[in-house]
Amino acid sequence: RAAAIKHGAATIALKVAEMAEDTESSMLLAFLDSLTPTGDKNLPSQELIDACHSIQETKRTSDGKKDPRFIIPVVTGMKRVDLVKKLPEFVAVSDKIFMAALVNMASRLARHALVYREEPEGVTTTTADNNNNNNSSTAPVLTGMTLCEQLVFLHKMDFAAEGIPQKRYLDAIRLCLEDEEVFTDTVVQEALDYMSGTFLTEEDVNLPLAYMRTIILTCSKHESLHNWICHILLPRLIDGKVYTDRRQWEGWMRCARMLENTKVEGVREAIDKLPEEQYELYRTKYPETKR
Repeated sequence: RAAAIKHGAATIALKVAEMAEDTESSMLLAFLDSLTPTGDKNLPSQELIDACHSIQETKRTSDGKKDPRFIIPVVTGMKRVDLVKKLPEFVAVSDKIFMAALVNMASRLARHALVYREEPEGVTTTTADNNNNNNSSTAPVLTGMTLCEQLVFLHKMDFAAEGIPQKRYLDAIRLCLEDEEVFTDTVVQEALDYMSGTFLTEEDVNLPLAYMRTIILTCSKHESLHNWICHILLPRLIDGKVYTDRRQWEGWMRCARMLENTKVEGVREAIDKLPEEQYELYRTKYPETKR
């Protein structure tokens, strides 16, 4: 750390990475982690972030792929827009690395864990080049990624375009829902609420492919959310005409039936809100049970 203070963390990181053998990845990762400043207000510098990206490019895996572990130490200081682009790399690797990346992204945003932060339009900065020409650029200012945002961006991910198998993509979301100490009931509720809210209020916004599957998993893993799902979420999805999307409609019906079987209060009121045609379809598929 003393050398990093004297010569700069980025310079030292690149030098050590250059000297490290391919078999010494664990040592190099521990060293990069030690260079990262501690404390909620001390974010990694852009120079160190750039150095870690450079190391990721040169220290590829045996099959030539980028190793996302090399940027985990600096994800707290990365712009959120850049983390969104990197998210598929973390999804594609092992469960342990994936979850470590998510925890690190949010580690300095604990008080914002429940929040989906809207990206500011940007701060325009003007710099002069060697020819005294003014160059203006607009840069997003949000760094890191809250737990709520992680769930939202995972659902928005175009996994097929990223070359990620659907099973792996769905498993990544399931891992989050199963880690109830990190992704608490409240975090999950806020993420589902945000996604359903944009579906209801914004034109040309569809529910993410995995959305209803996530609600079904939530019913299994987060029982405290049953009442909220019955009284708020299911009726909201009806208002958004969820039944016009075959996949989401199937998921809605499965979710409603699951909650009917638990005899949770409120689910029948949600079912009764269905338009007559959809109500008949639901009851044909899932006949009413005696209380």
